[in-house]
Amino acid sequence: MIVAQISTEIYTSNIYKITIDNDVWFVDIGNGEPALKSVASFERVKGVFITHSHYDHIHGINDLYHANNNCKIFASEYAIEGLYSEKLNLSFYHENPIVFNGKQVEKIKDNDLISIGKNFDLRCIYTPGHNAGSMSFQVGNYLFTGDSFIPEIPVVTKLKSGDKQQNLLSLQRIKSLIKSDTIVCPGHGSMCLGEEIIW
Repeated sequence: MIVAQISTEIYTSNIYKITIDNDVWFVDIGNGEPALKSVASFERVKGVFITHSHYDHIHGINDLYHANNNCKIFASEYAIEGLYSEKLNLSFYHENPIVFNGKQVEKIKDNDLISIGKNFDLRCIYTPGHNAGSMSFQVGNYLFTGDSFIPEIPVVTKLKSGDKQQNLLSLQRIKSLIKSDTIVCPGHGSMCLGEEIIW
């Protein structure tokens, strides 16, 4: 398994590319162009896991989906609502409102396990607080936290459906998952080792 961080160029949000053999899975899709450019001709895009449906994390979803008609989108129930609502995903307040125009969306919930390759299951972890649909994902020693946890940056809870109390509980849960060798992959900023994090 290879995990690569991709710069979105348009926004500061991260895209993560998980490659297992020739299969590719993305975590968030803030910009379709660099994500598509990262896929080799012999690779197959199998799916995208959405940490939450704020516009800066889904901006490229239509480009990627239509270039890979068989790829699935995985998101929580509230995040799915956001994919189809420019107000819930906050793109209504920007120049280019985004509404997902595909249908292959699979609803995920807390503790779901999704097989993404031989001997590799991705665990879905519900971590609301920044957003009611926020999910984190764990596979191997990688932990993708979206905007639910960004090292050294306070979690924003003032946006629609944000909740301070839920955020505190989610942070406790995320903290319990981080070991010294855990590679934390936040929604913004750089990947880091668990042993480098100061709480």
